[in-house]
Amino acid sequence: MKKYTSATALLVVLMAFPLASAASAQVTTATIVGTVTDSSGAALPGATVTARNVDTGFNRTVPSNEAGAYRLEFLPIGSYVVEVSLSGFRTATRSGIVLSVNDTARVDVALSLGGLEETVNVEAAAPDINTTTADISKTINALAIQSLPIVDRNVYSLLDLTPGVQSNNNGVASASSGTSSLVLGFPEQRTLINGGADGGTGSVNYYLDGGINMTGLRNTGNILPNPDAIQEFKVQTNSYNVEYGRFSSGVINVITKAGTNTYKGSAFEYVRDESMNAKEWGSRLDKAPFERNQFGGTLGGPIKLNQTFFFGSYSGLRQTTSTFLNTAIVPTALERAGDFTASKTMPTDPATGQTFTCNGVTGVICANRLDPVAMKIINTYIPASNVPGNIWQGHVPSPYDTDEILLKVDHQLNPAHRFTGSYFLTSGSNTVRAGGGNLPWASQEFKWRQHNVNISDTWVVSPHRINQAWFSFNRNYGGRLNQPATSLTDLGSSAIIQGAPSLPQITVSGYFSLTNAIGGPKAGGDFYSMRDVFSWTTGPHAIKMGGEISYNKTVQDTLLNNYGVFTFNNGVTKNALADFLIGIPSAATQDAPVTAYWNSWYGAAFLQDDYRISGRMTLNLGLRWDVQTPGTDPLNRFTTYVPGQRSTVNPAAPVGQLFYGDPGVERGVIPTSWNHVSPRVGLVWDPFGDGKTSIRAAAGLFYGSISGNEWNTMTNFQPWSTRLTFTNINTKTSPTGVPLGASLSNPYNAFVGGPPFPYNGSYTTGGGLFGVAQDFQWAHAYQTNVGIQRQFGGSLALGAAYIGTFNRNLPFGRDVNYPVVTPTATAAGANILSRRPNPAVGAVLILDSDQTSDYNGLQVTATLRPWHHIGFNGFYTLSKTMTSAQLMNNTTQGLAQNYSQLVEEHGRADTDQRHVFSMSVNWELDYYRGPNAVLRHILNGWTIAPIIKVRSGLPFTITNGNVDANLDGVTNDRAQQIGDPHIDRPTAAQWFNTAAFAQNKVVTGVATDGNTPRNLLDGPGYRSVDLAISRAFRMPGNVKLSLRAEGTNVFNIANLGQPGNSVPSGATSTTFGVIRNAGAMRRLQLGVRVTF
Repeated sequence: MKKYTSATALLVVLMAFPLASAASAQVTTATIVGTVTDSSGAALPGATVTARNVDTGFNRTVPSNEAGAYRLEFLPIGSYVVEVSLSGFRTATRSGIVLSVNDTARVDVALSLGGLEETVNVEAAAPDINTTTADISKTINALAIQSLPIVDRNVYSLLDLTPGVQSNNNGVASASSGTSSLVLGFPEQRTLINGGADGGTGSVNYYLDGGINMTGLRNTGNILPNPDAIQEFKVQTNSYNVEYGRFSSGVINVITKAGTNTYKGSAFEYVRDESMNAKEWGSRLDKAPFERNQFGGTLGGPIKLNQTFFFGSYSGLRQTTSTFLNTAIVPTALERAGDFTASKTMPTDPATGQTFTCNGVTGVICANRLDPVAMKIINTYIPASNVPGNIWQGHVPSPYDTDEILLKVDHQLNPAHRFTGSYFLTSGSNTVRAGGGNLPWASQEFKWRQHNVNISDTWVVSPHRINQAWFSFNRNYGGRLNQPATSLTDLGSSAIIQGAPSLPQITVSGYFSLTNAIGGPKAGGDFYSMRDVFSWTTGPHAIKMGGEISYNKTVQDTLLNNYGVFTFNNGVTKNALADFLIGIPSAATQDAPVTAYWNSWYGAAFLQDDYRISGRMTLNLGLRWDVQTPGTDPLNRFTTYVPGQRSTVNPAAPVGQLFYGDPGVERGVIPTSWNHVSPRVGLVWDPFGDGKTSIRAAAGLFYGSISGNEWNTMTNFQPWSTRLTFTNINTKTSPTGVPLGASLSNPYNAFVGGPPFPYNGSYTTGGGLFGVAQDFQWAHAYQTNVGIQRQFGGSLALGAAYIGTFNRNLPFGRDVNYPVVTPTATAAGANILSRRPNPAVGAVLILDSDQTSDYNGLQVTATLRPWHHIGFNGFYTLSKTMTSAQLMNNTTQGLAQNYSQLVEEHGRADTDQRHVFSMSVNWELDYYRGPNAVLRHILNGWTIAPIIKVRSGLPFTITNGNVDANLDGVTNDRAQQIGDPHIDRPTAAQWFNTAAFAQNKVVTGVATDGNTPRNLLDGPGYRSVDLAISRAFRMPGNVKLSLRAEGTNVFNIANLGQPGNSVPSGATSTTFGVIRNAGAMRRLQLGVRVTF
């Protein structure tokens, strides 16, 4: 307890100093730097340099130093004019300078001899070439946000336009189905950049108006305001300076609009329905109902000219969409009654070892052998085939409603102080299919509410010294209600369900999947943050110091998988459907509910010096110190596991499980680490001194974070709750066909110690444990880049850079009580338990930090600023991402074939797309200058804005068909590769050579790991063109009416999904190697927008 007190005290001390970094301050602002010279190039000290915001009248003045250099820090983003004056010289102005968030724009000025009253005006847009900092970043401005197609009106979708963004669950760069935006009860943004991992801890920092916009349960990004309210966003992907920390892969910084000296506003409405959508690929059904209506408006302006401004926004969404299902193989009419005489595989009777025979008919299961729960599910919930091949197609509706408001105020208190405050509120509800099943079954209703408050004060102490104080608060909570409230017990089983009832999860390998998902009435957290920033410019040094402190408080009231999870994989009868019909699973699990807590402090201090070595070279030097407490549970329920050591705090616990108060066990299991010091260095060289060429290099150390769900998972296991893997799994029956182990009707049959539910806090036979390793370390990344940028003419800029990111100490939960192989080893639950080093418990998952991820990539960019009314932004990346295990999912419990042989897991990351190309174009048709007014109105005023996306395929793994061939009780084995899987012309009907793989069988005493590497093959690539076409009409009173049509995948290209990857048991499979789904086909939207 003392260590936590001292940690908190230190963080408070950090905040007591006027530390800062332009880094932190410039989360919402920008900088202008430059040199003032005479016409011969000699430096002019003492010149007066003033930057004035043309929209608000805000201005700041500094003198040039002895080297003629000047620096204007903490400028609100927007359009500026720079004026430079000096006695004996003509006054010079540079206009058209547009500052984006965190920009450092260089504006050099050469003064000519003359009087002050003489003025030389030059239009000098901010350069496209970065000659001041070595970070890699991408900015999307308001023009792009308004003109580009964003059919779902979610600005996060534009992350796909940033080089290095490998996974974006609100875009096309999704790594896996595990990146759903709704998991915990509220929308979550997951972004993976340049090899960054997730593992439920996140690796990207999200800001909204300068405040953290994240939820600490899994460190995911929160909802953003609607596009009309957003001024711009910036994505920093490599070698950002020490102003940013806590996450090791990237920074996403979003700035909302602000009021100006002119009243401005907008009103908008966007609509679409099923008539505007193309039919889903492969569908033989009518189009599903689809209704979407998004509406709202913005208003901003002065409260007092040149001093106080406001901005407000509202947006509402009313939507009903559908999910298309197309992969279920359903039973035939004969099979529903237990008759397999016409099936490809006739089932084997576990009672006799021979093919089922009923009343002398071979291949028929008698009615008295059919499990009544299974039959109720078949007769009530499993539809008949409606597509040839015993396939069922259908739609699951998904209503989605949201409302949001944004309020923002800027106030210039006096020439020295500027106040900014903003408040964002959004709430909504969404009903979705629970899990990723392929038949209608369970659903989840999500409801959430999010609050963001940001307050800052910028104090100009002197022309070269500026301080900024900041406070932010973020609250985000959601709930998950599973429907219908029908449990396994309600279906006729003797199962005991704790917590709210819902349907069980059932997988019948090769046939259908009835999925559910973890529910719970409440999940989320509160985040409080303060920082104080200070910047000092002296000579060639721009010195910045900073400190921050934050407190994260999370709650997760979760039911876990209380409904029960059952897998049927043909291990009983050699036919998975028959296994289901007689009710005997190959694996079963069930959980008990729990309310989990996690509270953590975080603090940092940092020092940055941007040292201008010469007029052509700048050195970025930085040092950051991060301190994060591992977090605590108010009920002190965090544990660890040390084999052979017995707890003195809880002597009744199994040997090895230790608690807070045991020797060496802190309240958060591990002590706070004080040595997270991150040096960073960057070099920027303008070789010709004209601002048109930049050679940049950088390297640095970046520490990551831990999350609430990562730590509170310990409370999901014994003795606080249980995630029980049944040890009574038995594939045999009595001679009369009575199951000898678990079944759907009687899941606790023959369970040692009697029914394990309701769970009461005791240690159940085979119950699992979860703890954090005592030597756990925070993840960190080594980032590096070397690149060149060159401007051609006045508009075109090209760049190329090598990007390297090397992540170390990534979290991964492994089973340290992994069963050993004996001559009598089988896949039966009791046998597996008996072979564990500590047979008193089941799997013991220890969260360790011993995994790695490596990214090496070439990123080529091209930018054309508006030239003859057309501009574009594009990039191409060639990259390779390798990981030591599966790390890109949203929990720390990545899948491994064999926890005792993790070396087998090294392979391509789930996000490893070798080739990625993207280009956005904005073309304004405004060329006609003739006298004909009709033609002028017809031909001019159009805007065409496409986004072109091309990506190579994502990798996938060939699995062993849910057969536990390595006898460890987990059915995530990989298949056996026996040939070359590649074929010359892959099609949806056969994407790879299926004969190249075989299923490893269960053999007593022989544990067989599949030799197929993880992520061996590539799925289909992705090609799409999104398009927006708009027409603007000038109305009286400076009003503009815009009519807009936009769509995704406008050319209706079929982007095929991943093929079936589960190797069958021997019979011909209709799913293995076959692609039965595809991405969204063409979707159109109409909109109208009025601005003034």
